[in-house]
Amino acid sequence: MPAVFDALPGQEVPVGGISAGFKKIWADSPAQESRAVQLNLVLHLGSNTTPPDAVEQFQNTLKFAHRYPCRVVVLCPDFGETAPAEIRAKIYGECFLGKSKDDTRCVEFVILHYTEAARRYLENQVSVCLSTDMPLYYWGHRFSATKRLAEYGYLLTRSSRILFDSAVVPPDTFTFPWPNIAAVRDLAYTRTLPLRQNLGQFLSRYAPALINAGLQKVTIRHRAQFAAEASCLLGWVKKGLARAGAGPVAFEVTPVDCPGCFSMEFTYADPKKIFKWEADLSADHAEFTGNLGTGQTTLVAAAHFLAPEAALSEAMFF
Repeated sequence: MPAVFDALPGQEVPVGGISAGFKKIWADSPAQESRAVQLNLVLHLGSNTTPPDAVEQFQNTLKFAHRYPCRVVVLCPDFGETAPAEIRAKIYGECFLGKSKDDTRCVEFVILHYTEAARRYLENQVSVCLSTDMPLYYWGHRFSATKRLAEYGYLLTRSSRILFDSAVVPPDTFTFPWPNIAAVRDLAYTRTLPLRQNLGQFLSRYAPALINAGLQKVTIRHRAQFAAEASCLLGWVKKGLARAGAGPVAFEVTPVDCPGCFSMEFTYADPKKIFKWEADLSADHAEFTGNLGTGQTTLVAAAHFLAPEAALSEAMFF
């Protein structure tokens, strides 16, 4: 993980000199009197994180901070078991204009690289780096083994939200004994918000009885890269149908060889009943076709995932 630490921007400082380093960064800044932050975010980069991926997540967090000024602590663990105890630190600060010239928003990054031998000192160091009296959010990115999460009880129990992305973490993340399961959010599910909104709006024009009557099967087809999002969308559909009182229904999720493809189809005992949603995410385009007994309806709509920074805010606050 030293390569990840080295790839991230920032000025390296002694671990004990983080506060002094920020004072120096902001000393000549016109924003030095308006750097109030709204929250703390710990971005924990797992062993499957590559340097380019780490830089991408850094940039996504920076975009998030344009709307929500924050103190970000990025953890870069070194998994070499024989490495001596060591914690290295970098700091990075940036300000940007908000909705007006008087609306200045700032973000502060503390980037910590630590070896396994220094792991027992980490909680104390993180607590020192966080802004006091501000809510804490934890984002575990690309971790390879859920059992290692148990070592970070300090973060799992204190955080208002715990974020992970089911597209890039082990499948057993869903069965991990989270200390507060109500605080856990899946970024893959959050990314599908625009799709769920459009599907829900279209289906809401039909009474639940019309949707349920004779429904035999729900099929979701997707590009292989969208497997996590397809699984999340399937779970959403299952819950919705259950709440609407649907009877036994078969479900199928099938990958297809198509660059931006995502689709959903309901199969009914009556072949005249139709519901289809066919999307091309690469073109931000979707088409609905529905005929559930009240005449055929078609609709063209947008189809896209939430941007990464928007998915972060949605997962944290909603």
